[in-house]
Amino acid sequence: MAVRKRSQKSIQDRTAKRRKEEDALLQNGLFHKDVSEFDIGDEMPSLSSKTWENEEQDYELKPRNMKNDEKDFVEGLPIKVNGKVERKVREVKRPAKPEEDSSSEEEEEDQKDEDSEDVESSHDYHFDTEEKIIEMKELIAELVANITEEPEEHTAALSRLRKMALSKNSNTSKFSILALVTVWKSIIPGYKIRPLSEIEKKEKVSKEVAKLRAFEQNLVLNYKHYVDHIGKLARAANNQSPIEVSLGNVAATAATELAENFPQFNFRSDVLLIIIRRVCKPNPKNDPIFLKAVKVLETLLNDDDEGNVSLEVIRLLSRTLKSRKYNVDESVLNVLLNLDILNDYNPNTATDEPARIKIKKKNRVHLSKKERKARKEMKIIGEEMRKAEQAVSAEERERNQAEILKSLLALYLNILKSNEPRLIGSVLEGLSKFGHMANLDLLGDFLTVMKEMIADANIDQLSSDEVRKILLCIVTAFSLVSSHNHMKVHIDLSSFVNVLYAILPYVALDADIEFSYKTLRLADPLNNELVKPSVNVSTKAELLLKSLDHVFFRSRSGTNQRATAFTKRLYMTMQNTPEKTSIAILKFLDKLMSKYPEIGGMYSTEDVIGNGNFYMEADDPARSNPEAATIWESALLSKHYCPTVVKGVRALITRSKGLK
Repeated sequence: MAVRKRSQKSIQDRTAKRRKEEDALLQNGLFHKDVSEFDIGDEMPSLSSKTWENEEQDYELKPRNMKNDEKDFVEGLPIKVNGKVERKVREVKRPAKPEEDSSSEEEEEDQKDEDSEDVESSHDYHFDTEEKIIEMKELIAELVANITEEPEEHTAALSRLRKMALSKNSNTSKFSILALVTVWKSIIPGYKIRPLSEIEKKEKVSKEVAKLRAFEQNLVLNYKHYVDHIGKLARAANNQSPIEVSLGNVAATAATELAENFPQFNFRSDVLLIIIRRVCKPNPKNDPIFLKAVKVLETLLNDDDEGNVSLEVIRLLSRTLKSRKYNVDESVLNVLLNLDILNDYNPNTATDEPARIKIKKKNRVHLSKKERKARKEMKIIGEEMRKAEQAVSAEERERNQAEILKSLLALYLNILKSNEPRLIGSVLEGLSKFGHMANLDLLGDFLTVMKEMIADANIDQLSSDEVRKILLCIVTAFSLVSSHNHMKVHIDLSSFVNVLYAILPYVALDADIEFSYKTLRLADPLNNELVKPSVNVSTKAELLLKSLDHVFFRSRSGTNQRATAFTKRLYMTMQNTPEKTSIAILKFLDKLMSKYPEIGGMYSTEDVIGNGNFYMEADDPARSNPEAATIWESALLSKHYCPTVVKGVRALITRSKGLK
């Protein structure tokens, strides 16, 4: 077919005609799909890109007047049959959209335009296919690679990845939260970023400094939003949906990583609060992050040399425990035993400035005026450098130590007053370690609370746990008082001595006197739970010997009357105690006889120390008349099944004869 040659004028006329027809089409709205209905990624139909070169196509573009205007019709492509052009029109039912829906759609489109950087967060994939997950991982990996390579050049990528962590899609949120942990480890500096002052914002700086400041401010802003987000997720309860619980575990894991790697960075209190709230849950056994969070707190307290982290931890922990009414696991409170900052603290010694050592005139180095001036300038520069490095002075460290000790002892006192059974052992263990630093006022409060705890226990019907608690109270009370002997203050502990004398029969009848949770034994078939404390693992036999040692050798509570009374009751106790405990008691009695030789007269029926009868049922050593007692139990113990016990008993009998 030959191509017709057209003049320039005919081309212009045809183009003008086509434009008029296209404008008429837009005015009448004959297209079945409006321009506003196209998505961003769809290709828009281009009318100008089409050309028509025959009359049939010109006829097709002309507007038609439909007879039935109430219905919506869509006109398809025309068909040429037998040389004639036939039109194809089909009816389409379209639901009417109210004006409110259109306005809401406009608002949604505006919101999408504002969050154009975070397209992923606006999607909610209910069912993620393997292809979508792989595509998502590749996108996150690309963003992480760009940020870690050049963080100052890809601040927008950091903001986008942080916004992806807010996605409603659980997979996108998990992957983004964990990926950001790696990003923070790569780009967070080793110092705390402070906000710029108004003067610093107005001053002129170089391009590199301005770029660094912009990056630091963007980093702090994204880090703050990230910490707030994982803080909300980590508070998910165990009874919520599995997706929320899983996101909470991921957020708690991220918080532990941040606290362990960046204790010096901004928003440290917010990160620590996430971990402390997590470990203070009522049922930590169901939490897979519990053990890791506890280890992170222990590491922070062990490695803290300045005291700032320890002070924040104990303040947040005290506030959280009070809100939980101290209904937490024992290992949470045992974290405080790792306070390394208090190991070298002595509140009773005042720290004065070190005295300057005067150098003799003959040993001084002669310096010229110029050298003295240079030396003075170097000294000023050195002081400025120490301030710039934020070196913690000795005064600030001691101030932190004083605040930590004050908060710690106040927490222990409140727990003792609340009388929480699960935490008593941990508190008494902590008091035995840090109680010697308490002042006299707190010392009196602790002794009063421990006396009340002992008074609340029924001495006539003591369980194994109650016996252990009383022994711990006795050991702790004597430890606190013995640590204050340098003050030359005498405190009467007769009530604790009497209680120790009263519970000796219950200690002897305890089947687990030599057992701790570390001892290998069969589990109780009636109890599926096995209590395993982290501290307070001393057996009752060890606690008994510590108490006796405090009474007679580390305090002024020992007298001849008490020595004879305890000797008689200890012999009665050895008739029921196991082999190792009996040997340990015999060694103690041998040591006690060296200090109180009057005990030797109790082994013979011929020598009478006092008048009257010995009252075995009395729980007070002063009322039992121990001077009239005779140790006839030695005759039974000399036939003990253990040869070591028999040898020890006979040695004491022989020694008593030499003391007459």
